[in-house]
Amino acid sequence: MPFVPAAACRSTRMGLVILLGLSACQREQPLVPVDQNPATAVPTTNSAQVSPDPRNPEDPPEDKPSVTNRSDPYPVEVPVYRPDDGRIPHDTARLAAVGIQVFESKRLRLYTDLPADKAESLPQLIDEVYLVWEDYFGALPEDRAGGDFQISGYLMQDEALFRGLGLVPADFSFEHGAQRRNEFWMREQEFDYYRRHLLIHEATHCYMTFVPGVDAPNWYLEGMAEYFATHRRVSGSPTEFRTMPTSPEEFAGFGRISLLRKDVAANKLATIPTILALVPAQFVEPDPYAWSWGLCLFLDSHPRYHDRFQQLSAFTRGKQFSRQFEALFGGDRHDLEAEWSLFASNMQYGYDLHHAAIDFQPGSLLDQESPARTVPVAADHGWQSSGVKLEQGKTYDAVAVGEFTLAQASDQGKAWLSEPQGISYRYFEGKPIGTLLGALHAESGPSGGTGTTLLNVIRLGKGCTFQAPITGTLYLRINDAWNSLHDNGGQVQVTLRERSETPE
Repeated sequence: MPFVPAAACRSTRMGLVILLGLSACQREQPLVPVDQNPATAVPTTNSAQVSPDPRNPEDPPEDKPSVTNRSDPYPVEVPVYRPDDGRIPHDTARLAAVGIQVFESKRLRLYTDLPADKAESLPQLIDEVYLVWEDYFGALPEDRAGGDFQISGYLMQDEALFRGLGLVPADFSFEHGAQRRNEFWMREQEFDYYRRHLLIHEATHCYMTFVPGVDAPNWYLEGMAEYFATHRRVSGSPTEFRTMPTSPEEFAGFGRISLLRKDVAANKLATIPTILALVPAQFVEPDPYAWSWGLCLFLDSHPRYHDRFQQLSAFTRGKQFSRQFEALFGGDRHDLEAEWSLFASNMQYGYDLHHAAIDFQPGSLLDQESPARTVPVAADHGWQSSGVKLEQGKTYDAVAVGEFTLAQASDQGKAWLSEPQGISYRYFEGKPIGTLLGALHAESGPSGGTGTTLLNVIRLGKGCTFQAPITGTLYLRINDAWNSLHDNGGQVQVTLRERSETPE
């Protein structure tokens, strides 16, 4: 059955697609604040209704990129402008007198009662991510007055102070963050990283939702806001956005990976159709945010799916998002679900999607003309097709020879030399690293299959006789952590042969 994601919208300007999205945090319907306490990075949703903002009408004009004069055969381009700014200016001297400072850059005006050393660098961070938004989603339409798009943010340590001054809309009630149009409000966070993360998350919603008429599915909107907010700062280098977290210390307060691991341990792995079907009311819990982030990360970071996934940003306005997702990914849904299940089940900091990506290649049966087949298995990649299709219930021999290195020589020490039986110096998933592993992938099933067969691992080592649990192509890999594949080197040769008799 096809994927069934929620609906979305699309618009055009000057013959070009406007690339935008909308968030549960900012529908001019129920306010859906995001992100829980930093210890678990749990978002929350509030059921309070947000009154429609007269500066941002809910019913956008019909999408008409051009108007044709019936007496003139040449169409006339009608420019599309972004809505007027509409932010209410504040008396900065009055705010300063009560301890609220203003830090400003081209893209962010930040009002905060935090000390300068915690707040003064935040506006520049939004200037940096703004360029990434433009590159990914496309530039916003121009302002009628020709002004720059700027966001206002309210970062509050003493929320009562801000509310008393009328700086927080009276109808806003939120746990940690909320956003509407080009303004957002957030509470101070325990960790420096998560303060920046939540700030970027809310600002991303501002960028994606400012032009009216956006109605993309929640998994995409919340997942992308989380994905852009996941960032890394390295001294002397530009900030990295849309990055895979590398450690709980560097990404303190994020918590998404631990949430996913907890769900998987409880046998609550979310399938792709389940994530695509998420509705706004479900975002009162932390798990939908974590799974939405995980799916956006997976599709955008995967070398085979990235280009297709980025195309979806052009269909967030108009009733096309669901159809486009099906058109782009429906043909691969079985393999896609298999690889997603593998990724989600093995989620860890620094997961290397580039080296773990699977090139699905259906195998062929062994026969009299080809009773045995020898295939290479690279140590620096995840599951690799053997090109051999095994039949359920039949018995096979696998023999592996060769040497390879794990953790190639670096400043931290020498590389480990290993053979296919692995080395017991270090274990991963209960098996010595370097052990040759196998798994069968069924190319099809009664309803397309569940896509989880790669999770059923066979320990092959240097040599093994085993019975095929299902009919499918045998995939092979060298056992190592999914964040450590890149520094391996070399390969082994694996010979596969069918046995005529079943072993005792």
